[in-house]
Amino acid sequence: MRPALRAHLQSALTLSVAALVLLVGWAGVAEFPWWTALGVEPQLWWHVIPLILMAAALLLRIRRPVLALLLGGVIVLVDLSIGVNVGILLCLSDLVYSLGIRGSRRAVRITGGVLGLITIGIGAAGFLAGVEWRSAVSLSLAGMAVLLMPLWWSWEVRRGYPLWQEADARGQLEAERHANVLRAQARKRHEAVEEERRSMARELHDVVSSQVSAIALSSGAVLNAPAESARDREALRTIRITSVEALEQLREMVQLLRGETVDPASGTALEAATWDQVIARARQHGLQFAIDGQPPDGLSPTVRHVLLRILQEALTNALKHGDGSASIGVRTRRRRLLLQVSSGLRQEEGDVVAVGSGTGLTAMRERAEMLGGTLRAGPSRGDEKTWLLRAELPLKEQNDE
Repeated sequence: MRPALRAHLQSALTLSVAALVLLVGWAGVAEFPWWTALGVEPQLWWHVIPLILMAAALLLRIRRPVLALLLGGVIVLVDLSIGVNVGILLCLSDLVYSLGIRGSRRAVRITGGVLGLITIGIGAAGFLAGVEWRSAVSLSLAGMAVLLMPLWWSWEVRRGYPLWQEADARGQLEAERHANVLRAQARKRHEAVEEERRSMARELHDVVSSQVSAIALSSGAVLNAPAESARDREALRTIRITSVEALEQLREMVQLLRGETVDPASGTALEAATWDQVIARARQHGLQFAIDGQPPDGLSPTVRHVLLRILQEALTNALKHGDGSASIGVRTRRRRLLLQVSSGLRQEEGDVVAVGSGTGLTAMRERAEMLGGTLRAGPSRGDEKTWLLRAELPLKEQNDE
C-alpha cells in the first residue's frame, strides 16, 4: 500500500475508533452555565459535529502538522463545551503524535513546553475551582496521557527507538521530509530568480533609458526648430556621444549577463560615474537647475551607486516631463542621507505619472528600499505644477552598521 494512502487510512481508523467510543457511551453532556443562559439543553449527538470537523484536521496532519494540531485543539475545546468525549481526545492525541513525528525540532520543543503548561494548568484550574486535590491531580494526569505521552512516543521514534517495528516507517518519514526540503528549495529558487529579474530590469532601465530619452529630446528639439547649421551640428554631436555611451553600456550589460569579464578601461562602466558627471550630462542636454549641497565623502559603493542612479533617473524625468528647470538638494541628518529633486511640470502634461509608464519610479523605489531607505515622488503639496522627488538613504549599508 502506498505511504500516503496508508497515512489517510490511519486517520480513518482513528475516526472510526472515536465514533465507536461515542456509540458505546464514553461521552456525556454537562449542564454548563452557558447552555442554561441560552435556555438550551445539550444533546449527546452534538458530539458528532466536532468529530466531523476533526476529520478535516486529520487530513492536514501530514502536510501541515502544526496547523492540524491548532485546529484540533480548537475543535476539542468546542466539544468540551458540550461534555467530555473520550473519542475526540484520541484524535487529539493522534495529532500530537503526528506533529512530534513530522514537525521541525523547534516546533516539537515549543509544542512540548506549551502542552506541559496546559497539563499543569488543567490541574491548577481544577484546584482553584474547588475540586478536591486528588481530582485535580487526576485531571493533570489525564492531560498528560492525552497530550504529553504521544509527544514523548513520537520523539522516541524519531530517535530510532520505536515502540513497534515497522519496516518502511522511517523510509516514509524521510520521503516526506525530503519532499518538504525540495518544496522549500524550489520556493527559494523561484524567489531568487524573481529578484534577479527585477535587478536586471532595473539595470537595463537605468543603463539605457536616460541616454535614449536624451537622444529623443535632442532630436525633437532640432526637428521642431528652424534649421541652423552650428546648432544642428552641436545637437548631432551630442546625439552621437550619447548613442555611443548607450551602446557601450548596453554591451557591458550583455557581457555581465553572459558571465563574461568586463574591462573597466574599455569604456564607460555600468556605475553611474560620479556626481559631477551626472550633473554635467544633464546640463549638456539642456536642463537648468540649482544645486544645494553635495553628497558626503566616504559613502559605500552600493549607497553611492543607488544615490547616483536615483539622481540620474530624476533628472531624466525632469528633462522628459518638466519645463527644463530643476533644483537639487542634498543634506545629511543623523545617519541618513536626504536627496530632494524638484522640477516644474509642463502645463500641457500636468502629471509625470500620467505621461510615463512608471517603470523608472518603481526602479528608484526598489533601489531605495533594498538599502533600507524610502522614496516618495509626486506633485508638491500646495503647488501641483511642481513635481517633487524625495529619497532617504542610510549613510551606510545595513549589514555594515
